[in-house]
Amino acid sequence: MEFVTWLFMLAFAYGLGLFWYDLLPGKLPEMPWRVAAYPFALMVLAETFVPIGPTFQGFHPGDAVVASLIGVIIDWLITYFRHPQAIETLELRAQPAHG
Repeated sequence: MEFVTWLFMLAFAYGLGLFWYDLLPGKLPEMPWRVAAYPFALMVLAETFVPIGPTFQGFHPGDAVVASLIGVIIDWLITYFRHPQAIETLELRAQPAHG
């Protein structure tokens, strides 16, 4: 795979990740790399194992769209079942001195 194709797939994964996160009932992750991580990983797997359809810039965009949707659903499920909670403020308690 050429470097330009890899960069195009990464940008395509990020764009599709934003698109699918807006459509699904989840919220956009706080870390921007995570928007493209799962879609890109599944796009590479789909390109490796199921290269079906026409090619553009060295990869198959039809497979990439379906694989990115599956990647976003997997990330959404992982986030849903892990129940991440944000800590709004740190607790300020005086710790007893050990001595």
